[in-house]
Amino acid sequence: MDKLKADLQNAESNVGEFSKRYDHATRAQEESNAQKKGLVDKVAELKNSLDSLKAENSSLKDENLKLEKSTDEEVKAGIENFINQFEFTQDYENLQAFFVNFGARQVLSELMELHPNLDLSHIEADYPA
Repeated sequence: MDKLKADLQNAESNVGEFSKRYDHATRAQEESNAQKKGLVDKVAELKNSLDSLKAENSSLKDENLKLEKSTDEEVKAGIENFINQFEFTQDYENLQAFFVNFGARQVLSELMELHPNLDLSHIEADYPA
């Protein structure tokens, strides 16, 4: 009988131990599930954010293409206007004179940078800006 009581106490002790382990495992599982749910929610949030950023990127690309096209058209119009109005510019008789003056101005500009003490005023008068 004492042996049965000892076995019963041992069994109850084992049940208590298993119950503690089960409770600990259950809490750990619940915490894991909560973390998993948090991660799933975060992934969903990031996917929504990614979709939003993709839509914004697409919109910006479309806007960029429109602006590039508009800029190209404006540059072409500006060049055509310059060519059409070039003959009315007082400083230049023709395109060759324009480039001669332009080249001379570039050379004078570099000379003034390299030799700031050099007096180039008499040459500057021949090639106005």
